[in-house]
Amino acid sequence: MLKREEILSKTSLKTETLNIEEWGGDVIVSEMSGAMRDGWEQAIREKDASGRLVSPRAKLIAFTIIDEKGNRLFKDDDIEAIGKLSSETLEKICIVSMRLNGLGADEINKAKKN
Repeated sequence: MLKREEILSKTSLKTETLNIEEWGGDVIVSEMSGAMRDGWEQAIREKDASGRLVSPRAKLIAFTIIDEKGNRLFKDDDIEAIGKLSSETLEKICIVSMRLNGLGADEINKAKKN
């Protein structure tokens, strides 16, 4: 049986370096920790006046692109600016992020409902 300390020491997250040619370099996309996933799920619940989600792709990117030390590269305040970037480029990153985090349409819809 695993001991408490053994379980709590398992903080390593999957990452993937992705070359973004349009931006002229690489980004590191990461699996979210449990706490990060909770924060992301809270963030994507935000809706505009018409009931549509506000910047779901930009929020996923803000929560999953990290620096070399494993810290989020973007702050919540950056989400609006991220949303103004090329949708094609954002989609490339989202595909990797969704794969690393086990997110498909069903999981995203569940997170929105919860």
